[in-house]
Amino acid sequence: MLAGQAKCVDGSSKTCSRVKERRLVACSLLYRFLRLRAIPLSRPSGRFRGSYVKDRATEVRQQASAVRRAALAGDDATLRKAAATLDRTADGHARRAASMTEIPDLSAASVSQVRATRRRRAVRIHEQVYLPSWRESAFGLPNALLRSALFTVAKLDGDERKKAVFDLPIYAQGDVVLKLTGLRLIDYDRQVLAAVLSAYRDFPLSANAESGWVRVSFWQFAGMMGLSYGLKVHLAIRESLIRLNAAHLRLRVNRRDVPLPRLVEVAFDDGYEEHATDPRNLKGSDLIALRVPEGMAELFGPACWTAIPQVALTEYAGLVRWLTSFFSTHDKPYSLSVEDLYHYSGSDCGLREFRRRLKNALARLEEPGTPPEVRVATSAFDKDKVTVYLERWNQA
Repeated sequence: MLAGQAKCVDGSSKTCSRVKERRLVACSLLYRFLRLRAIPLSRPSGRFRGSYVKDRATEVRQQASAVRRAALAGDDATLRKAAATLDRTADGHARRAASMTEIPDLSAASVSQVRATRRRRAVRIHEQVYLPSWRESAFGLPNALLRSALFTVAKLDGDERKKAVFDLPIYAQGDVVLKLTGLRLIDYDRQVLAAVLSAYRDFPLSANAESGWVRVSFWQFAGMMGLSYGLKVHLAIRESLIRLNAAHLRLRVNRRDVPLPRLVEVAFDDGYEEHATDPRNLKGSDLIALRVPEGMAELFGPACWTAIPQVALTEYAGLVRWLTSFFSTHDKPYSLSVEDLYHYSGSDCGLREFRRRLKNALARLEEPGTPPEVRVATSAFDKDKVTVYLERWNQA
């Protein structure tokens, strides 16, 4: 009998008991991993969450090493694939841990230090995460979303707005990978999301489903958007919040996954029943409950967000509004491909037609009556490229 083999009662040969033991251990670890993925865990929140995810990465890597050793000992292809899967999972935990530690903890900082830092970025104070602070005449929004086609300028009809999409790739400028699952978002939804984030300027973001809810009336929300309350505004806000609530994102910025599966969670005091949209049942005092997850803070690092002038979102619509938001995220002129702008804006017309619309939109922003915060001093087309100069850049 060969070394490493053992005789059974019936005289047949079996794999070495040591190899069997390794395979059993590997299978046990793999089963444990799959079970952990299937059952939600109670996770720490706040400043302890980053270390928790880091520990999970270490634990999963140890499991991967054990499975890999068993695969080598038994020359098992299935276990090798399992080890590779565990490695990828560990990498994901490590990226999330690194992402969480980038939000500075200012628990021991002075009030003046907190205020100074919040002018530039999101911060953590004890176990609570806060968005940056911006002036009341502006809206704070992440550049990764403003420089993308997430809030498309395409005019979607009623059926298209109700049609769900799955993992729809969204064009975005720079090192941003964005995919949308849910209902497509339109130009108006950008303004609604801006108002939602403004509601959190003085409140911490939500760490879990039970915390961080902010409640406002429709009348208050319309005012936060810079609009006067009315029946049409009420209905438009409600429909927009339902679309935002249904939008699930897969977002990667600068080769780092951003833990932001949902932009905002919304609940109405009358639920989602159809009768709630009956004009006879609508009141300005109707309440909206909003919850923005802590993952949103990952998009508000230094030079990663912009305080958009309020007039950029309230005075314009369509391509003009998208251009004011897009160029507000930059601090100097540079040449851009017309085709790139076509994709970033989410336009659905032909490229030739988009070029005509782009010229008209820029010409409108060059008019003397345009607010100086968003006024275009001049724009220059050169073959397939365009360079835009904002008036405020000359004043800086």
